[in-house]
Amino acid sequence: MPRSARSSPLGDDRGSATAETAIVLPVVVVMVVVVLLTGVGLGTQLRLESAARGAARELARGEDTAAAVAVAQQIGGEGTEVTTSVAGPWVRVEVHRTLEAPAGPLLGARWTLSAEAEARREPQLLPGGAP
Repeated sequence: MPRSARSSPLGDDRGSATAETAIVLPVVVVMVVVVLLTGVGLGTQLRLESAARGAARELARGEDTAAAVAVAQQIGGEGTEVTTSVAGPWVRVEVHRTLEAPAGPLLGARWTLSAEAEARREPQLLPGGAP
């Protein structure tokens, strides 16, 4: 029986595409999940940095701590923890948020992201500052 031009020299190659797909598909799925989680993490990190800057700006303008924390939580999203401190003319804000993998093979995985910002208080707010 003559061999067809499409068959491999080792014999029958039917089903090889299915086998190759079965091997490659899980790798592709894991890569997609990793890319999506990385995107969510980067987006959250940017929001946290913006939240820290916003809260530091509020404190530097003379707003009370509760208002600054509310701004940081609004920008940073649900679950954002805020810490503020004042050292001389400087205010410092640190924000933290924990992300959890929703489902799938990474169920239970957690990442804690954080950001911080400092700002100099307005001169009129400092002791002996200009009015």
